[in-house]
Formats: sequence, C-alpha cells, structure tokens
Amino acid sequence: MTLASAGATAAERAASRRRDPIVEAGRNCWRVDRAQRFYCVQDAADYFLLVRQALLAAQHSVFILSWDITGTIDLAPGRDLNDGAPQQLDALIAFVARRRPSLRIFILTWDYGLLYTLERDPFSRIRFKWRMPRNVKFGFDDRHPFGASHHQKVIVVDDELAFCGGIDLTGHRWDTSAHRPDEPERKTPLGKVYGPYHEVQAMVDGAAAASLGMLARDRWRLLGATRLPRPTSQPSELWPSSVRPDLTDVDVAISRTVPGSETQPAIRECEALFFDAIARARRSIFIENQYFTHADLARALAARLEERDGPEVIVAVPQECDGWLERNTIAIFRNDAVRLMIAADRYKRLRVVCPMAAPGVPTFVHSKVMIVDDVFVRIGSANCARRSMGMDTECDLAVEGESDEVRAGIAHIRDRLLGEHLAMPVEEVAPAIERAGSIAALIDARAHESHTLVRLEMAEPPTEVSSTVQTVVDPDEPIGFGAAVDSLVPPVDAVSERDPLRTWILPMALVIGAAMVAWQSTGSLLPSELRTVRETVGTPIRDAGAIATGIGLFVIGGVSMIPIELLAILSGVAFGALSGSAVAFSGALVAAAIAYLLGRVFGAATAARWMSRRSYRSARQMGRQGLAGMVVLRLASLASNASVGMLAGAGRVSFGTYLLGTAIGLAPVTVVLAGFGALLGRTIGQPSIANGLVTIGAGLALIALAFAVRTLLLIRQFAPTLSRHRERAEFG
Repeated sequence: MTLASAGATAAERAASRRRDPIVEAGRNCWRVDRAQRFYCVQDAADYFLLVRQALLAAQHSVFILSWDITGTIDLAPGRDLNDGAPQQLDALIAFVARRRPSLRIFILTWDYGLLYTLERDPFSRIRFKWRMPRNVKFGFDDRHPFGASHHQKVIVVDDELAFCGGIDLTGHRWDTSAHRPDEPERKTPLGKVYGPYHEVQAMVDGAAAASLGMLARDRWRLLGATRLPRPTSQPSELWPSSVRPDLTDVDVAISRTVPGSETQPAIRECEALFFDAIARARRSIFIENQYFTHADLARALAARLEERDGPEVIVAVPQECDGWLERNTIAIFRNDAVRLMIAADRYKRLRVVCPMAAPGVPTFVHSKVMIVDDVFVRIGSANCARRSMGMDTECDLAVEGESDEVRAGIAHIRDRLLGEHLAMPVEEVAPAIERAGSIAALIDARAHESHTLVRLEMAEPPTEVSSTVQTVVDPDEPIGFGAAVDSLVPPVDAVSERDPLRTWILPMALVIGAAMVAWQSTGSLLPSELRTVRETVGTPIRDAGAIATGIGLFVIGGVSMIPIELLAILSGVAFGALSGSAVAFSGALVAAAIAYLLGRVFGAATAARWMSRRSYRSARQMGRQGLAGMVVLRLASLASNASVGMLAGAGRVSFGTYLLGTAIGLAPVTVVLAGFGALLGRTIGQPSIANGLVTIGAGLALIALAFAVRTLLLIRQFAPTLSRHRERAEFG
C-alpha cells in the first residue's frame, strides 16, 4: 500500500509532498514555461493523425526538427479520411503550403552524411525542397561533432501547439497502442513488414509551445538562416477537440543536450535532470527507454535500491538489441548496467522488463519516458545512454507538480502506459496496483499473460568490452578530429535556393548532345564563325604542347574549386578519349596534391572558407578509414577535388595514403568522364541523329553506372554488420 493510496491519512499525504523540487531552471532545464494543456501521445498511429490535423490548421509557421524524415509515409495507413487533403506526408505539406501562401514551413533533419544514404530516403531533398512551394524551406542539420547526430524530434505549429518526444515522421515507426502481433498496416513505405513498435510523444500548448518555437529558430540560425518568421502575436485554438489533456495549467520544463565546442560550453541539462529525479524519488521510478547503457545512471539507481525504504525501480527496454554491432556493444553495456542494479537490489524492488505483444513477439521500445512517484513526468528524445548526455542534441519536456490535480494526471499517464503494456483498461490499473501493493508486484502477477511485461534475460557469462570501444560506440562527449565543427566549417545559409553546379553537369551535357541533332539540320544556316567552332571542337587536339597546357588549365580549374566532373568532360571534348583521360587524371592528381599542401600550410581556418559542408562531412568520415576510405570517397562522392584535399591537409591525413587513395579513386572516374567528353565532342563535330542518340544514351548509362557504383560501395561499407541494424533505425 502506498502513502498516496486511499488508506493514507491527510497528514501522511501532506508529509509525502514535502520534498526538494526536482526542476531547477539553469541547472537541469533551459527554462520553465506555462502550458494550458499537456498530453502524453501514445504511439505513432495517434501521433501521425495529430500532426496531420495540426498542419492542416496551421496559419503562420511550422517548424519540424527531426533525426529522420520520410516524405512517402502514410499518416493514416488503412484509413480513408476523405477530407480532401492528402495523407502522404510530402503531398500534405505541399498541399498546406499552396493553400496558404503566407504560411512558412521549415523542415530540418539530421544530415546523416554519405554513409547513411541507403538507410534513409535518398530523395528527401527532391521531395521537401525541389518539389515544394517556395514557402517551404528544407535543410540538413550538420552542426554537430564527428560521430554525433541531431536527435531532437520537435514540431511547432504557429508557436501555439508543439510536439516533443521520441517519434520521427519516418518509416518503421507507425503502430497502434494495441500492438497486435499481426498488423497489416505496420509496414515501411517500401512494403516491408516489421514488428510491434512502442513510441511516446508529448503535446503542449501555450508559452511552452512558444519556447519550443524559439528552440527551433535557434537551430536554424546556427546553420546561418536569418529570414525566419517572428513568433505570432495572434493566438489560435489549435488544440484538437478530441483530445482531453492529461494535465492543465502546468509549468513545463524544457531540458536540452547540446555538445560543446571550442566556442561554447556543453549543455547537459538532460543528464542533470535524470540524476536529480532519481535522487528525489520516494516510492517509484518508472522508465521506458530504448537504450539503458549509462553506467552512472545505473549506479545512481543502485544506490536508491540499497536503501531500506527507497523507491521501486521499473525499467522497460527492448527485449533484444538488433544487428551485430548492437549485440556486441550496446547489449553488453546494457547488461553491465543492469547487473550493477541487480547486485544492489537487496530488497527486491527492481524490475527490468520487456513488453511482449504475444508469446515470442516482443514490442520494440523506442520511447524515452520517466515518471517519478506521481509528481514528475518526463517525455523526450534523450536515451539513458552516454551519447544522449553530451554528444547528440536532445530535447525533453518535464512537468513537476504537487497539487492533487497534477498528481492525479501524472498517475493517469503512468497507468495508461502500464495498461498498454499489460493489456489492461486504464481504469483498472490503479486499483490493481493498490491490491498488489506495488507496481512491481502487479507486473509479477501478470507475467504469465500473453500480452505483458517479462523480465529481461541476459546472456551469460558477461562479455568484456574495452573502454576504447565504449568511447567510440557510446561516447559522452565529442571525440577525435572534427569535434569542434564551428572552427572548421563556417555557418552557411541552410535555406539557400542555390544548387551545386555539378548537379546539372550531366543533364546539361545531355541537352547539348540532343541539340547536336538540331544543329545538323541547320548547319548551312550557321554563321561562318559558329561553323568554325563546330569543326574545331570536332577535331581532337594532338599537339604535345597543347596537352601540357590543358593539364595546366585543369590544375588551375581544380584548385579553383571547379568541379572535376566538368573539367574531365571538357578534357575529353578537347583532346579525345585517350589524351583527354591522361589530361584529366594528371590534372586532377596534381590539383589534389596542391590542395593538400595548401590545407597543410594554411590550416583548418583558411580551408573552411573554401570547402562545402558536404565535402567536409564526406572527407571527415572516409579520411579516417585510411586508404580504403579515400578510395571509396573518390568513387562514391561528388565532392570537389580541392576541398577534400584542403581538408585532408588541414586534418594531417597521411600524404601518401591520401595521394594513393586519390589516384586509385580518380582513375576510373576521369577515364569514364573523359570518354564521355570525347563522344560529346564527336557529336558536336559530326552532328547526326545517330550520334546524338548515342551521346544521350551514354550519358544516361553513365548516370546509372555512377548510382550503381555508389550504391554498391555503400552496401559494402555497411554489410553485413550494420544493414539490419540501420534498417530498424535503432540509433533514432
């Protein structure tokens, strides 16, 4: 029987309320703001519908911060809402933006870099930028240290309604709270079926929502955006009438994790809030978390379990860690943390459990929730892992309250979550806890049900993992070269409408090839000067001096950041396939060497002014992997030759490794592109329908070949250890 039960006296209940507050602005949270309403959204089926409804009602601004986003997800799978608006996410956003031209929509997602391309929607930029109205802005967030990610999952509508928690608008998230073993609509956008999946998101309004709008704007400003909508001064009623809030008129704390850099200290509010909440607990600590690997958090809980009158501790986690990497790292870290608590559990108040939708059918836990007694509830994106404390960007919301109304609301949230896991109606959970005597006793009593919570089983004997491996897999602060991103890459405008020149190189070449057909039919009408140009271009240059000059011009162009794809094609046009290949390869290699030396001499500060963010990410990821990494970078990336070289020099990559990897990677690229250039030159000099069609066909084949090679390299980079792991998006 708990002190909060009906049998407790008024004096006992009053005594139970006298405690030091958990929430403290400036220590374990950024700020505390009032919300008229607070609601715990259970699972993505409900969440997706609420987001869709909010987007349709938006009038002024929408901000979406995410770890991942997929435009093709159906927000209401298996249903026909029949309201005239699309159900697919990207179509819905375009529909809303066109219907209200004054509405401004900002979508920011983690820039996962080159190696994560296959695990994400490769057409995100097309879906959310190129195909959207101009009032929709889309950006990739890469303002984080090497190995870290932007992990916040926040949506703010009109600075009046906001969502914050662990759910992204992406595939492999949707499920209902029933978590049926056989759910026909639970499948990825590609049609692949996945198992039961548990998620949680908080929904708030009022000043708390406005503060999340400030957080979203700050994130965009960090990327260089300046033209952001001001917070609206015209409040609107966006709260869905169908949702009865769990809490009303409460203060909401916003806690963050932001990794430190040379220019700003780390923000570790999420970490502080975890420890403070554990220290203040009296009767129970209920945790749902995708990861539970933080040894210091485990020690803090273990210390409370050693107390004679300490709280019971319930931790719900996924049954298994998927993929080779997690089974050999994360699972071991989790087992070590759990064993710490088990060793301290002398009074048997610990339950580390896994939800089961049916015997042999686990429900994956992706939520990040903490409830202490009936006075504190926390929902957000931070895992109980080291990287969520100081490496990734995180955002959690928390409510603390001592009034009877707030305590009843927090207890109701806990009972709804327990009822979902134990297949019990929410109104039956509290009486069942009272009869059993504790939450742990209720879980034990229902352990043999088909839809229930079962004890976590850990492999024996324990496996050792070196501290070095733990630092790499689950770091709690930035590590290695590239940690201080701000010092290497200056802010750029994330909402810029300009696209890289190289995006249009091959399409432009195809257009030129097609134009040759028309040129043939009008050749007699051309001015003599243009006929001379056509004849000159159609005759490859063989002179040795001219070839040497071509190499020099290639070097100058390469160092000047002109894309090597364009330079290689022009070399083929001017010198033919064989000589053009020699010119392109030699020029690219010399330009790469010069760029490396420039980066070595002038350092990262100067190099930063000349390199693109994507070049920086690619070189940073692959350059750390030695010769093989440099080869893959050259084959798989369209990064500028000079920018990669300058970064490699500034980062003190071995010159021999860099140059050899560059030579191996550039050789096939320059040969193929110069060959295409020679074909294009022949078509210009001898225009005909046959030559034009051959040129167009070769260009299309080249595009397909580049995509196939890049895909193969990325698959080889991940398989077999990470492909399944990343498919389930476990890092999110």
